Amino acid sequence: MRPLIFAICWRNKLLVFFSVQDRDMFVLSVHEAVINSVKAIKQLGEETAKKTFLLSLRITEEDVTVTVMDEGDGIPVKQLERMREKNLEDLLLAESGRGLLLIKETMDDIWLEHRENGKCAIAMKMRRERNE
Repeated sequence: MRPLIFAICWRNKLLVFFSVQDRDMFVLSVHEAVINSVKAIKQLGEETAKKTFLLSLRITEEDVTVTVMDEGDGIPVKQLERMREKNLEDLLLAESGRGLLLIKETMDDIWLEHRENGKCAIAMKMRRERNE
């Protein structure tokens, strides 16, 4: 999945937008959000074939905003609490649960959006100025 996200970023000229380190962390954060979205859809079982996720990018001179929206059940409350209470270092060796913390610590801003149609979205922003 990460090569696909890297290719999307390459086609949209995002790779020249950030420093090499920030570029890699940006791709990794988007990868984690997409993987979480796919997992949420797969947990729906037989209904999976009918469900989709949407990846959107908004690019300005100042920043890049990525939104990953799916038709899963949203982020469990326990994961949201863990994201508020812990940092990535606390879960570095855990088998799972690092994705949201990685996104939180890598991106400049992160927020959740609950849509009227029942879809849930995670949005994240990385500013360009941090590299100049």
